[in-house]
Amino acid sequence: MNKQAALLVAVLTAACVAACGNDSDDAVTLWMFPVIADEASGRDFWQKVEEGFERENHVDLRVELQPWASRQEKLGASLMAGDGPDVVLLQSDMIPQYVDAKALQPVDDVLANSERAISPAVVDALSVDDRSYAVPLYRTVTTTVYNRKLFAEAGVTELPQTWDEVKAAAPKLAAHGIPILDYSGSTEASLNLSFYPLLWQAGGSVFTADGTKSAFASAEGVSALRFLVDLDAMHGLPADVATRHSEPPDDAVTTGRAAMAHTMTADGARTVAAAIGARNTAIGLPLRDRTRATYGTPAGLSLLRDAKKPDEARKLLAYLMSPAVVDELCAKSHYFPPWTASSPPSTDEVDKEFAQALPFASPGDTHPLARKVMGLLAPHLQAALIGTTTPERALADAAAEVDAMLRDG
Repeated sequence: MNKQAALLVAVLTAACVAACGNDSDDAVTLWMFPVIADEASGRDFWQKVEEGFERENHVDLRVELQPWASRQEKLGASLMAGDGPDVVLLQSDMIPQYVDAKALQPVDDVLANSERAISPAVVDALSVDDRSYAVPLYRTVTTTVYNRKLFAEAGVTELPQTWDEVKAAAPKLAAHGIPILDYSGSTEASLNLSFYPLLWQAGGSVFTADGTKSAFASAEGVSALRFLVDLDAMHGLPADVATRHSEPPDDAVTTGRAAMAHTMTADGARTVAAAIGARNTAIGLPLRDRTRATYGTPAGLSLLRDAKKPDEARKLLAYLMSPAVVDELCAKSHYFPPWTASSPPSTDEVDKEFAQALPFASPGDTHPLARKVMGLLAPHLQAALIGTTTPERALADAAAEVDAMLRDG
């Protein structure tokens, strides 16, 4: 998209937000997203939250359910228009950029009154410079999910848990016309769910420790990208890997067109089990190269600096982080509570298996420009998968672009 088109989209979006914004200045407004996958269940839950908060606090609450798609663009436009919500749900890696833009208020005072101990790792992930900018609502984790039947049909009796084991099994599955690993190489796919977990497994990181330069063009980064390129060469990735954006219920593991996924959610695993049978579905720990690692992030509720009802919004934050609300939300969404003593959100076997991956979960390299870095890096990763450049050259070229952006702020 050129700059003029992007500007037009921003203006139109801002106008829409202004026209379709608050219909009552008396209500505190929460922007929430489809955390609960079942739409009807989600509507019922948030209606209950509205009624409970209003009854206890004598404050009108309006929960506006937003789609995941284009949420950052819409929030950015609403901030420009001065007509945004009072409170919004943000993932941990989104928070630094909004703090850097001075768009959020600290909420340490709300956290200090939590009824239950919160995991220090969760608090840290939602903080910038030792100030908390979100109250935790839940945390997610992804891990490896296998189609056990496809491995058995290819003569692979032990499900691969390391990179070497994946590469060893790939030709056997390819001989049956099945790629071993589903991977999304599309530039629209989040690198948190595709390349970054492999980078972390290799021992690498996206940024240097001080955040002033990129770090992904390291030997570890090259190793992670070479792992994918080598798999592709042995038909271990889907044929359309470079442009693929895999999501349930049409992802390749669910439809039997790939044997495993390395960063699947619990809901994704349930979709796989429903499609191919629980007996044919296996859930494992995150893959390992130098170390085990996967993506998992806390999500929290942030108070916008321009909130029209900041005092009422702080009451809302306190209400929403109460164990009664959090625990019910996690039970319905199958996400994990943020508490220090965090048990699976339900007692089913899928949640129990995913709980084993929590110790290996990382929210990623938090940085105000983290999302922009994804946009610069993704096309270069795609070029390596297409075969128009080498892993070394792809990462070096991306690093040059990213470092130039970091120098310019």
